Amino acid sequence: MSEDGEGLPLPEREWSKGLSNEAVFLVDYLSSQRKLGTIVDCGAGEGRHSFYAAKKGAEKVLAIEKDQKQLPIIKQMVQESGLTNIEVIEGDVLDKLATISDGSVDGIIDCGVSHCLTEEPQRDRFASSVRSKLKPGGLYSITHFSEKEILSQNHYKTNLKGLQGLYPETYWEAVMPWQEASWKRADGKEHHSYKAVLRKK
Repeated sequence: MSEDGEGLPLPEREWSKGLSNEAVFLVDYLSSQRKLGTIVDCGAGEGRHSFYAAKKGAEKVLAIEKDQKQLPIIKQMVQESGLTNIEVIEGDVLDKLATISDGSVDGIIDCGVSHCLTEEPQRDRFASSVRSKLKPGGLYSITHFSEKEILSQNHYKTNLKGLQGLYPETYWEAVMPWQEASWKRADGKEHHSYKAVLRKK
């Protein structure tokens, strides 16, 4: 196990080491505004962002995950941590978002979920749900594979214009501007993505 800087153990899986800067930005920004209420972690995985938000003082973290290999890990970690402000929700992110009251969420973390939605109706539904669940002024952080991504085959990849079309300026203001990013694996190969933090108008 490794440590994430907040004293929380993380499994030794390459993609789950450390925290994404856009998710950290979202949590820290809301904390600075004293608006760290309800946070939804879409595709929480083994929980690194959920635990960061919880440790920072979020009133409630809803960690949505459907992967049967990752669910036992995050559930065990929640139990061992003694934290009472994390609720693990098992199931499909689109279905579970639908059960959350509109306008009740302060922040939504999407670190690699939206690019798993390979059908256009799924992506449209997800973008609409994100906007409807957030309070006015709520934040949404996104990490999404770019068109340069070649290592991950079964994901939706797009250019920046395509992403901005899903999250248009009509409804969103970028508080952490869209940027292109890459990270190198242990074998030297690179993943490529776009990322941003958007505020609901």
